Amino acid sequence: MMPVRFPEVLAADYTPPVLFGRNVELDRLRAWFAEPADARSPPPIAAVVGPSGAGTSVLARVAARRAIESLRRDAPSTRPLLATVRVRWCRGSQGIAAALLQHLDDGFHATGFPTNEILAGFLRRLRRDGRPAVVVLDDIGRSAPDLTPILRAFAHPARFLPEGVDDPPRVWLLLAGAAEALGAWTQAARSGLVPERRVEIRAYARSTLVELVGDRLGRAMGRSPPESMVLRIVDRCWADGGNAARAVDLMRRQLLGTVAGSSREPGWLGASPSWAVEPHVVEAIDRAVDGSSAPLGEVRAWEARLARREGLRPLPATTMWRRLLRLEALGLVRRSVRPGGPGGTQSTLELLTPVSDWPIPPATSGTRPGVGSA
Repeated sequence: MMPVRFPEVLAADYTPPVLFGRNVELDRLRAWFAEPADARSPPPIAAVVGPSGAGTSVLARVAARRAIESLRRDAPSTRPLLATVRVRWCRGSQGIAAALLQHLDDGFHATGFPTNEILAGFLRRLRRDGRPAVVVLDDIGRSAPDLTPILRAFAHPARFLPEGVDDPPRVWLLLAGAAEALGAWTQAARSGLVPERRVEIRAYARSTLVELVGDRLGRAMGRSPPESMVLRIVDRCWADGGNAARAVDLMRRQLLGTVAGSSREPGWLGASPSWAVEPHVVEAIDRAVDGSSAPLGEVRAWEARLARREGLRPLPATTMWRRLLRLEALGLVRRSVRPGGPGGTQSTLELLTPVSDWPIPPATSGTRPGVGSA
């Protein structure tokens, strides 16, 4: 591992101050935010759509942050709110609603509260405090929870306010996610929230990816990174379709030997975990599960594929099983049995914590078959 002065730069939810290859799209979103909004009508809505790893999340967050800065300059006393929710990792629509309200009340717990009641609390607090808000529903993927209750609340905010109140808070809504998340975009249309502005982006060009990786590495290390390291990371993620999220994950593993979790303190990044799971096993789980759940057979297939890519033998079934038990004991995954498959049932694996928040130590001796005991 190399010295890292600013490990927080490698966190999954870090928003860089500089965008690469997205200035035209950013200008379009900034112009949209600058347009006057009628508080009595449904909120303005925009969508940033693109392939996985193309920077939809970063673009949406930067645009939202600059919109908040503009609102603060225009009306400093209003204290505008930026509420960003990573939809992919929320447990259903109740989890999304709770994450929104927690931006105003960080001690709130959703247990026992219906989704509509939580949304009403969010909108009423905004109106009571006279705060405009920019809401970003981020990281919308194929396995995203049902967005319908959330979108209906923004489409008809007056229904969630006390009787006789017809001046809902000023809210701008920005959706960001993968183009293949057809269910989420269909839900938006059915809820009456067809995006007025749709910004579509493509995967990064290789030259842009080199700039992006070099900039992020430099900010994390506090100095210019070795060119060989930059090109090595770019080559690996370019083989996966130019996925920038994959590039950042490779940076974390190479520089830290652990994955920077957004909910952890920076000092945690250098901690030495007391357990070991091969990084390629974690990558196999991430690819197979894709934020939701997957059959264990699919996880094993990915593990074998990635092991062979690295010139290793796939893990034996018993060793792979011990790795999954270890992850389950840490509360990172959950195994379950569902209908289907041979014998009428199928063992599946579900993520309980985003892989970007897992501590992943480097592989050690004794974790590969034929290299000591496993």
